[in-house]
Amino acid sequence: MKIKKGSRVLLVGNKNYLVTVEKRQFSTEYGNFDLGELVGKSYGIGISTHMGKKFHAIGARTPDLLRKIKRMPQVIMKKDAGVIASYTGLNKEDFVVEAGTGSGALTIFLAGIVKKVVSYEKREEFQKVAKGNLEKCGIRNVRLKLGDVEEGIKEKDADVVVLDLGAPERAIPHARKALKPGGFLVVYSPVVEQVTRIRDVMEGFADIETVEIIKREWDVGNNKTRPRTRMLGHTAFLTFARKT
Repeated sequence: MKIKKGSRVLLVGNKNYLVTVEKRQFSTEYGNFDLGELVGKSYGIGISTHMGKKFHAIGARTPDLLRKIKRMPQVIMKKDAGVIASYTGLNKEDFVVEAGTGSGALTIFLAGIVKKVVSYEKREEFQKVAKGNLEKCGIRNVRLKLGDVEEGIKEKDADVVVLDLGAPERAIPHARKALKPGGFLVVYSPVVEQVTRIRDVMEGFADIETVEIIKREWDVGNNKTRPRTRMLGHTAFLTFARKT
């Protein structure tokens, strides 16, 4: 596959740089690149700065994009986003409704998998940040809507509805109406009191399950392999349910 003008490329070397390929100079602490030289070349090609520092140009993937976004509210982490994708079986034909957008991290993750995402956010300042992040990442299959899903969801026949709200129990009846039969509701809950509230209003849903994902990395090598002292522990509880 060849690199095209406008492609999002990760330059990997002493430091990684996420760039949009176009005819311009890109300056770094290791020297300057002429990004136009990448057009028409194969991914993996080496490119050197004017100071002789060599980097390799590889295709940027969703995790690379997410490292570069601007963050305002706390974002949904990859460990939770991956479980959302696997539990619901997300695929390229799916239509997803999300609320609230926040900085757009989960929005970008979902957009890389599904056909279309409609994302609600009631705070305009958050939506502006999310819009900028989507544009920076070249995401085009997302529609951002400024509004409060506690007042209703206009979309119908959604395959998945994801709620990341302060009071998701108020939006669950609207989420059920928006889902197609068999569609998944996913609720992201930082505290267990929120889980209790949503479980009390899940009439009309089946296969209800609440999980918590803990991530622990390991230090490996030098005959001292052991779990890392610090870990990414609790972020939120994820509750999954299917519309009946």
